[in-house]
Amino acid sequence: MKSVFKSCVSFAALSLASLSAPAMAADAASGDKPDDSQAIVVTASSAGKTAQNSSISVSQLSQEAITNFTPRSQAEVLRSIPGLNVQDTAGPGGNANIGVRGIPVSTGGSEYVGLQEDGLPVVLFGDMQFGNNDYWVRFDNNVDRVEAVRGGSASTFSSQAPGAVINYVSKTGTKEGGEIGLSTALNYREFRLDFDYGGKISDTVRYHLGGYVVDGNGPTHLPYTASKGYQIKGNITKDIADGKGYIRLNFKRLDDQEPTFTSMPALATLSGNTITGFSPLPGVDARQYASTGIYNRNFNVLAANGSLQNVQMQGIHPVSTAVGGEFHYEFSPIFTLDEKIRWTDMSGTFSNQWTGEMATSSLLGQTIGSVNGTADARMIGAIKYAAGPLAGQAYTGAFLSNSAQAYVNMKDVGSLASDLTLKSKFDVKGAKVNIRAGWFHMRQNISMDWRINNATQTLNSNGNPVPLNLYTAAGAQLTANGVTGYNNQWGGCCGGRSYDVAYTDDALYLEGETDIGRLNLSASYRRDMLQADGVSYGTTQTGTITVTDALGSATLPTWNTSSVVADRLNYTKSYSSWSLGALYKLTDNTNVFVRASSGGRFNADRMLYGGNSFTADGKLTAGGDHLAVNTVTQQEVGVKHNGSIGGARYHVEATYYRAQVKESNYDFTAISRGQNPFTDTIYHSSGVELSGNVRYGDFAMNGYVVYTDSKDTKTNLTPMAMPKWTFLVSPSYDMGKAAIGVSVSGQSDFSIGTITAPGSVFANGYVKVRPMDNVEVGFNVNNLFNTLGYRANNGSLQARGAGGLTANQAIFDNSAMLGRTMTASVKYKF
Repeated sequence: MKSVFKSCVSFAALSLASLSAPAMAADAASGDKPDDSQAIVVTASSAGKTAQNSSISVSQLSQEAITNFTPRSQAEVLRSIPGLNVQDTAGPGGNANIGVRGIPVSTGGSEYVGLQEDGLPVVLFGDMQFGNNDYWVRFDNNVDRVEAVRGGSASTFSSQAPGAVINYVSKTGTKEGGEIGLSTALNYREFRLDFDYGGKISDTVRYHLGGYVVDGNGPTHLPYTASKGYQIKGNITKDIADGKGYIRLNFKRLDDQEPTFTSMPALATLSGNTITGFSPLPGVDARQYASTGIYNRNFNVLAANGSLQNVQMQGIHPVSTAVGGEFHYEFSPIFTLDEKIRWTDMSGTFSNQWTGEMATSSLLGQTIGSVNGTADARMIGAIKYAAGPLAGQAYTGAFLSNSAQAYVNMKDVGSLASDLTLKSKFDVKGAKVNIRAGWFHMRQNISMDWRINNATQTLNSNGNPVPLNLYTAAGAQLTANGVTGYNNQWGGCCGGRSYDVAYTDDALYLEGETDIGRLNLSASYRRDMLQADGVSYGTTQTGTITVTDALGSATLPTWNTSSVVADRLNYTKSYSSWSLGALYKLTDNTNVFVRASSGGRFNADRMLYGGNSFTADGKLTAGGDHLAVNTVTQQEVGVKHNGSIGGARYHVEATYYRAQVKESNYDFTAISRGQNPFTDTIYHSSGVELSGNVRYGDFAMNGYVVYTDSKDTKTNLTPMAMPKWTFLVSPSYDMGKAAIGVSVSGQSDFSIGTITAPGSVFANGYVKVRPMDNVEVGFNVNNLFNTLGYRANNGSLQARGAGGLTANQAIFDNSAMLGRTMTASVKYKF
């Protein structure tokens, strides 16, 4: 695998290096750029600057470039951006870990990376527990392009996202026309309808409307409709007379249930502490594995009032309604006012059955208390199927799963966001000066209710796992429907947690920028002030409950929401961010830039239940004050070049970066991996991003190679899930009537504690045929070679040397890359 990876990286590096060769042809075509480097950047930067002329690292991905490769999740949408460490496949519903430039994801979600829609954050905190920012955004035909700013001004032009800001920029009806498309999966069941249309209502009014509807069982072949939902978005714009500005109203409705893939186990072969390869477990192929099926599609949870409630296994099901507006007005050639505002009502559910692999033989002989979190000393002497055609018969599989069965009610994750900016521009002795001052306000509600059982089920097939009941040797039933207890996972620490908190962030920011000949200088400052309020309730053991299933009855232990307040929040906290940048135009086609910045982000709901972060009246303790803010300081220097050679036009960028991160956080899921849930350290990282694209006639290619060296300064170890090399190469050929393209991406080895896991290389491809005007028929395939592998992630090794495995074998657990998936589509543009 190493030789394959090195060959791919070498090919990518040589391809990109060829793009950076000096121009050997006249620049007559230099005004016709092969990429979006001349498009105006609207994300986390001063207005009016192109990507080429901005002293920041910015990527702009067109709608077509993304849809060509049919991303199966939001994580796949973002994988085309250099410098991002998108760790998990996760699935179409979200739940990916997204890092950037060697800054580790120590908790989950997108701790330092913000997702925006049209310049406003989707949520204030990207790593909310059971509410990550990628739950709430969907890529569809409404998106004109995706912009990503890495480092730099992300610290001062956004809140809680010093690592990177990724903005989904919507179409606004500037181009008349639309598209309707139908797509269907070819080797699993999924049907999707996409549509959009925009244009002018009058000379001064334009609009855009679009969305999608999806229905299917997902790429892991779930035996029920697991993917179903829709999104509809629209906006209407009124242009103000004399080109002085516009008023825009927008709305969005999202109601989309999608599966999430948190556990997809494979057999790992080891040499010492190095995993040398992956292969399927007996009967279990990680590329198609699903931990849910007809037997646990519905399951019981213990509600706060003590009653059992039957709920559905829906994966990630966000429901969002948003209305907002934009106002842009030029009062004079000197002063311009911009205001963006959005009110959002968001709620939903997260439900999932994790897979906790263990040898069946290792469970026999244990006490039931070691499984259900009590002191019950009765010994487990038999394991039987609890449902299905084998109900009541002994389970003889070599491995089984014992892990969390979760149902989280996201009762309220709504927000109100506003960004008001006043800009002025003037000349001072021949220098062009721009001043920008603004006020950002966002109130983020986080109201959650957790119900997390412990459940046992089979692990001997790709899907439709069957619950397993545990018995004593004498035949006494210890579990029911596979459930060992209610809210008892991880010793009752977390099931039954309930909290209703809110965080209000007000940020004042100021930027000054000047152009002096070929030199551009910029400096910006931001002050974020957070007000937190609300309460949380922990869990307490509440006794037992007798449950009857198809095989009999069992008395199960229960935990539930405590009536005692665990945390009261009534505190304020502030931090400052700054950024300094300079860009110099060496030639009309070559710019160099340098930037240093420092930014922060508040730790929000992940500070709850720490035990010593808040006083009785809700203020921060000394320990809480230390945990409240994480800081990221970054430096970067880079070059951007456009040119032509032999009739080919190209764009290339190279950036060297460094980052220093003060990290304090808590991740309750680390407990299930046998890891310390508390993080309090300093990370240092450095690396190089090389990216580019080239176009020669009908041929085009783009890609990147990124090298990252990251260290935990306390342990001198590489953080988990941090490969040194990542790359992507994507050539395509479009002859008009037909087009073909391939995308190859991969990474080097990565660490999981003391274990080294192998990197993987994956390929996607597409073919498009246009048999008549405005009609396009397409065929897409993801994971073309059906590779079994994992993107860098916080996986774990289980059952090493157990269940018939040798001492050099174990089960690796995390979300694998899905196996080969194929779709066909037809689109009509009008």
